[in-house]
Amino acid sequence: MSERQRITIFVLHDDSPADFEFVLAWIEKWKSVVSIADYSTGGWEHLWDIEAPAEAIIEVPEEWLCLSDWSSSHSGLFGNK
Repeated sequence: MSERQRITIFVLHDDSPADFEFVLAWIEKWKSVVSIADYSTGGWEHLWDIEAPAEAIIEVPEEWLCLSDWSSSHSGLFGNK
């Protein structure tokens, strides 16, 4: 398993819950190696700060990954330190 990296995932489920359900299934699949540092929701908006190995992160659609204080404060997927 590779070194763990910090990511922030953002999804909407205003029209369909499919993206939200995908993230929940992804977390369940990788629960032994994924750590959720924070989760917030505004109803239809969902945001997770997660630490996970690259093998897990590669399964998350790139358009759901966003920069945040969490993900940019650690070297990793985006190359920031």
